Amino acid sequence: MSTNTDTRLHALDAVRAFALLSGLVLHAAMSFMPGLAAVGFPADSSQSVTLEVLFFVIHVFRMLLFFTIAGYFAHLLFRRKGAASFVRDRAKRILVPFAVGWLLFGPIAMALVYIALGPPLPAGQAAALPDVFPLGHLWFLYYLLLFYAVALAGHYAMTLLDRGRALRARIDAATSALCRSPLASAMLAAPIAGCLYLTPDWAMWTGIASPDTGLVPRWPPAIGFGSAFVFGWLLQRQSGALAVWRQRWALHLGAAAALTAVSYWLVERVPDPLVVAPGVQLAYAVTYAIAAWSWIFGLIGAALRFFSSESAVWRYLADSSYWLYLAHLPVVFALQLAVRNWPLHWSVKFPLVVTVAAVLLLVSYHYLVRFTWIGVMLNGRKHERGAVAIQRPAPSLG
Repeated sequence: MSTNTDTRLHALDAVRAFALLSGLVLHAAMSFMPGLAAVGFPADSSQSVTLEVLFFVIHVFRMLLFFTIAGYFAHLLFRRKGAASFVRDRAKRILVPFAVGWLLFGPIAMALVYIALGPPLPAGQAAALPDVFPLGHLWFLYYLLLFYAVALAGHYAMTLLDRGRALRARIDAATSALCRSPLASAMLAAPIAGCLYLTPDWAMWTGIASPDTGLVPRWPPAIGFGSAFVFGWLLQRQSGALAVWRQRWALHLGAAAALTAVSYWLVERVPDPLVVAPGVQLAYAVTYAIAAWSWIFGLIGAALRFFSSESAVWRYLADSSYWLYLAHLPVVFALQLAVRNWPLHWSVKFPLVVTVAAVLLLVSYHYLVRFTWIGVMLNGRKHERGAVAIQRPAPSLG
C-alpha cells in the first residue's frame, strides 16, 4: 500500500489503539468472572456472566487484530527507513520498553496476583527457568521481536531467491485476491483452527491462550499471531484491498457476532473441558477462528468507514495507548483488590475500576510521558506542550 495514504493510516492507527485499550477492559473484567473464580483467580464479591461474555468476545479478536496492524505498520516502517533504521527503531521502541516494563511493572502485577490476591507460587517453583519465565502482559512485545526477526530473515531470503521479483509479484496478487474473496475469513482461519484442534489438552474457552510464561514460542500463538503479523505485512503492499473491507464492514461484523455466539454456545455446553467430543472441538475451533478473522475485517472496515478523518481525540488516544497498556495491569489489579469486598453490584464496580484506571493512566501519560524522553521512545517523536497540530501517524508497534 502506498505510504502516502494518510486517511487510511488514521483509521489503522485508531484500530491499533482500540486493540491495546480493549486490553484494559478485558483485564478489568477478570475478577468479576465466575469462570475464573472457579479456578482460583481472585474473585470479586459480585460476579457477572455478562462480563464473562464480554471477556470472551474481546479475547476472540483482540490480539489477532493487534498483530495484523503491527505487521502492517512494521512493513510500512521497513519500506520507509530500510533495514538498519528499522532494527534501531524496533530496539528503541519495542525491546527497551519490553525490558524496562518487565522489570518495572511485571513484579508489581505478579505480586498483586500471586501474593496479595491469591495463593503463592508452589514451593520450589523456579520462575527463571525457560519454560516458566514470567513474561506477564508484555508477552506480546516478546513475540513481536520474534516476528520482526522472522520477517527480516524472510525478506533477505526472498531477495536472494527471487531476484526477478516474480515470486513476490505472485504473492502480492494472491494477497490482493485473498482480501477481496468472500472466503477470506475461512482461508485465514484454517491454520489457526487446525493448530488449536491438534493441540493436546487444549482448553477451548481460552481460544489462543496468551503465552505469558516461557521463552520458547508455543505453537498456537506462534501460528495464530504469526500468521496475522505476516498477513498484515503483506497487506501493506496492497493499494486497494482495504477498500473492500470498508464496503463490507457491516457484513463482516454481523458474521463475527453470529459466529462468536455459536462459539460461546458450543463451549458453554461442554460439561467437562478435559473430555470433549472431537466433532464438537473441531466445530468450535473452526467457528472461533473464522469469527476472529471476521472481527478483524469488520473492525478495520468500520474504522476505515468512520475514523479515516483527522481527529485530535483519537490521535491523543493512539499516542497514549502504548503507555496505557504497558502500565495498566498493576493499576487495574490494585483497584480490583480495593473494591472486591465492597457491597456493591458489579455494574457499579466494574465501570469504576475501568474509569479510575483510565484516568490515572492518562494523567500519568500526559505529565510523565507525553512531553518527555519516554514519549519520544514510545511514540517516535516529541510532543511540545501547547501544540495543537495533528501530525501524521507514525508507525508505532508495527
